[in-house]
Amino acid sequence: MTDWIDLTHPLNAETWIYREAGYSDPAFSAERWCDVDNQRYEVWKLGLGTQMGTHIDAPCHFAKGGATMDAFGPQDAIGTYRLVTDIDLARDNWTLGWQGESHLLLDARSQSRVLPRSIETLLSLPVKTIVMAGELKLDHPDPLWFHVRLGQTGKFLVEDLNVPSGFAFPATGQIATVPLPLSGLSGSPTRVLIAST
Repeated sequence: MTDWIDLTHPLNAETWIYREAGYSDPAFSAERWCDVDNQRYEVWKLGLGTQMGTHIDAPCHFAKGGATMDAFGPQDAIGTYRLVTDIDLARDNWTLGWQGESHLLLDARSQSRVLPRSIETLLSLPVKTIVMAGELKLDHPDPLWFHVRLGQTGKFLVEDLNVPSGFAFPATGQIATVPLPLSGLSGSPTRVLIAST
């Protein structure tokens, strides 16, 4: 049996949300709608943002007219990954032994300053989904440049992983990035699981 590692943040009132001057993503809310005593079943009403917790960004999140979550099908959610690190992307002329994996797993936890030309090389790979652990530190004046370029190239980004302290990603493995099938939206909370091969 495969041992899967869950890299998903739980969703609750304590879940971190994106904030900046004058803006905040919607906070999580959960309200009991009905209960077993009164209705014979329990239902909850949820409120949350599309980019809450561990989530996937559709290209339209940063690229006007880009694909929405409708373009991310079941065949895109489960496959294999290859690891690349921000340390790799900080070096000139890095190469990746790409073997047709469905996902690229970018470990950006070291905070190495990444070169834009390395990102362009990364974006040229024939992969639809990039899964990122940590925060990419880019040698570029626009802090959102990486996200914008992802959207412009039609790629989906899974981010805000819940990575155990000191965890080392295997170089390759199986991966599941399963969002809710939200039509026409810019993202979705997503369950992320990996297993080494």
